[in-house]
Amino acid sequence: MFLASVALDAQNQSFSGYIEAGDRAMQKDDHYNAYRLYSIAAEDEWDGSAGRKDRLSEVYYKAGVAAYKTAAYEQGQMFLMKFDSTSNKGDYPLAKYYLGANQFRQGFYDQAVASFQTFLDMQPSADAKMRMDATKKIKDSNWAIDQLAKAEDMQIRHLGTDVNSDDSDVAYTRGPNNTVYFSSNKMEWDGDSLTPNRTISKIFKQTGTAGIQPLAEGINVADKNVAHTAFTKDMKMVYYSVCDFRDYDQLRCDLYKANVGTDGSWTNGSMLKINQAGYYTGQPNVGVDKNTGDSYLFFSSDRPGGVGGRDLYRASLSADGTVGTPENLRDINTEDDDVTPFWHEGRNTLFFATDGRFTFGGLDIYRASLSGTSWREPVNLGSPINSAADDAYYVQYDETEQAYMASRRQTGEAIYYEDAKEVCCYDIYEFTPPTGIELKVLTFNDLTKEELEGVTVALYEMTPGGPVLVEEMTNLTGNGFDFIVEPGGKYQLKATKDGFTTAMDEFDLNSPELVDETSIERMMYLAPAVKLDVFTFNNVDEQPLPGSTIKLYEMADNGALTLIDEVTNTGGNDSHFELEIGKRYKVEGMKAGFGEASTEVDLRDYDANSGSTTIRRDLYLGQQLEIRVIDGITKEPLSNAAIRLVKRSGKLVGEDVNPNGNDFYYTVNLDEPFYLNTTRDGYFPRRDTLTFTQQDLIDGGGKLVFIVPLFPDDPAKFLPFEVYFDNDFPDPDAYSSRTRRNYEQTYYPYLDRQPVFREKASEGMDNQQAFLTRNKIDQFFDTEVRAGWTELTNFSDALIAYLERGNTFNLELAGFASPRAPTEYNRRLSARRNMSLEKFFRAYRGGVLGGYLDSKQLTLSETAFGETTAKLEKIYERIDRERESIYSTEASLERRVELRKPLSTSKK
Repeated sequence: MFLASVALDAQNQSFSGYIEAGDRAMQKDDHYNAYRLYSIAAEDEWDGSAGRKDRLSEVYYKAGVAAYKTAAYEQGQMFLMKFDSTSNKGDYPLAKYYLGANQFRQGFYDQAVASFQTFLDMQPSADAKMRMDATKKIKDSNWAIDQLAKAEDMQIRHLGTDVNSDDSDVAYTRGPNNTVYFSSNKMEWDGDSLTPNRTISKIFKQTGTAGIQPLAEGINVADKNVAHTAFTKDMKMVYYSVCDFRDYDQLRCDLYKANVGTDGSWTNGSMLKINQAGYYTGQPNVGVDKNTGDSYLFFSSDRPGGVGGRDLYRASLSADGTVGTPENLRDINTEDDDVTPFWHEGRNTLFFATDGRFTFGGLDIYRASLSGTSWREPVNLGSPINSAADDAYYVQYDETEQAYMASRRQTGEAIYYEDAKEVCCYDIYEFTPPTGIELKVLTFNDLTKEELEGVTVALYEMTPGGPVLVEEMTNLTGNGFDFIVEPGGKYQLKATKDGFTTAMDEFDLNSPELVDETSIERMMYLAPAVKLDVFTFNNVDEQPLPGSTIKLYEMADNGALTLIDEVTNTGGNDSHFELEIGKRYKVEGMKAGFGEASTEVDLRDYDANSGSTTIRRDLYLGQQLEIRVIDGITKEPLSNAAIRLVKRSGKLVGEDVNPNGNDFYYTVNLDEPFYLNTTRDGYFPRRDTLTFTQQDLIDGGGKLVFIVPLFPDDPAKFLPFEVYFDNDFPDPDAYSSRTRRNYEQTYYPYLDRQPVFREKASEGMDNQQAFLTRNKIDQFFDTEVRAGWTELTNFSDALIAYLERGNTFNLELAGFASPRAPTEYNRRLSARRNMSLEKFFRAYRGGVLGGYLDSKQLTLSETAFGETTAKLEKIYERIDRERESIYSTEASLERRVELRKPLSTSKK
């Protein structure tokens, strides 16, 4: 066998000569020839040679290490196993490390773990980097064992000898005009200074079924390695790498660009300005962020300022090919190598290869989705896409539903660059990528918002028959969980951890916000748990009260309640809950025939380190009466009222003043009369007789509530307010300014016509507009017509009480009309409406206000405005447009009488 770049004369073709030649090759990083030379020295035919016995450990060790570095892992393991049987193993403390490394790269993960652990145990003073790498590979091995159990059922197809050769073939790319491109190391370098000549990389293309051809020398520059093809989206420009050997087989690359003609030809190749002298810049890929439309050039480089070995970068790309300042993708890069980027626009995802994360061995292909400006945690593509060998150069084309990659895996179809089939190069493979959607679940402590490890997350598919468990996993060392879900499915997530509350999440992949997503991230927050024990008792005799229902609410800062849980213990009086620190809760207890009892539990300032993890609350359920005092006009809660509640027998139940609220609580008996006196400064006092029945308790949902409206003792505080009329009422078609009808006689018939107004106001409209219009009509009748009647009667009651104390009162009535009839008619109609209010006052409560009107203790001034204040631009005056001029809310709002204080006419 002739060994490249190593010449041995006859005198040096000896056992020791091959070892020394191997040493010289290793010094030049010529690992393959070193491996071959050491292998010859390790052959049994040298048995009996001078010094062989003393150097046998040395040659086995060196052969095993060189084999590992040239990727002949099976042979490397064999030599290091032989090394284990020799006598002077102590001279080579890294032997177990390299044995584990060879086993790891073959996928013998259990054996690798044992070898690496032995190395760590036996060599505590070994190089720190080697010990760190051994520790990492132990973790990788254990991870790989778990991942292999989840391997996809997928066929990985070798592209065959039309594309693949006995050297490395990588970077499969689709270009214009149905042409594919790839890079291959199969070209011999005629100008090499080494003997035999090394092979160099060139870019090849194939159009349709035509033969494979290298690109022209204008691109495939002589004496250069040219590789890696990346087209812009419009196929008018291409980026590629031009490289020189830095060592025997190491490359230093620069990025170039060229114009692409309509016939697919490349011209005007030129070096980009983002290259850095002396450093690797290569493996370009062009992609468009689908959310922003911005184009980027992705590439890999070992330039200064990076995170690790080779890092991934991106630079903005303008339409003319101008490249912006490179940005290091620090959220993705590791301390090791991150290479071969490929941007998938449809998924807004970057695919790349790395050996700095969990891998099955060497480089593995990962993907990282871009969400806004943030990169999600990268996800390993799993087995069988990734293997124990190096896997890289991933590309995916949705139009053909095909993906391609380059891999050094040792398969039956792989092409080797030497007859012994010990060392495998990169070959190109194709496969159909899985259609599933990536689901990333992240767990956090809800109290501290820190990542929460040790959580178990279960994924369920929601089916008509109920949730079906898809997968469950526990992450003891991190907070991330990777699942695959199917498009169109509905799923549920359940996260649990001892000492924490359970977190639940549901999502539907048919929902508008998720239907087009190709990756999903869900964050789940688990709060440290505090146990709450609730016990219920009968308020009368304080005995346990079984069968109560306990509702647990979360209280927002504004007091809003959200039901969290509900428990009914038919056999006991205890109920148990888990609460989250940092929140406030309300607990309600209820039972048919009993009043409700409630309490609060405030954990917003709870000390999680206090040692107390259980809280008890006792609830005493009786026939509880809640009294609420409100302003009779505004309906707002009225604080500082005084309450006195007594039984018919005269026994006092309670007498209280609430300066800070409007609620009062008492325990009462059913079917027993009570007298309630309510007073407050500035309001008329009120006396009510109360009797509550079992039906009242049932109607109140186990709760007795009595609302006490108090009205101001000054009727002026009611003003102004409006009352409303049907079209042309009272006395339709009458030209008189007077009427015999009082307002009550127009009010109730007007209410009866609400359905007519709903129908007529929405006539001729589409469904959506009709729905909105009918809602406006209903709102008008509720908030204006009915509310006006209520204000009128309340005002009248207050006015009676005010006048009974000897006071006088002046009231102005201002009548209005919609602009449907002539102006003078509308003025007279407004006057009729004013008169209907005067007649209402004279008839109210048996005519008591009539006497005050006659005595001038109550005076009314009347103004008939007619249509003069109507908003004509919003109302049609035409009689034939009844929908707008009669039935619309705009027209209805104009048909009113406003009750107000008289305007002062005095001048200063």
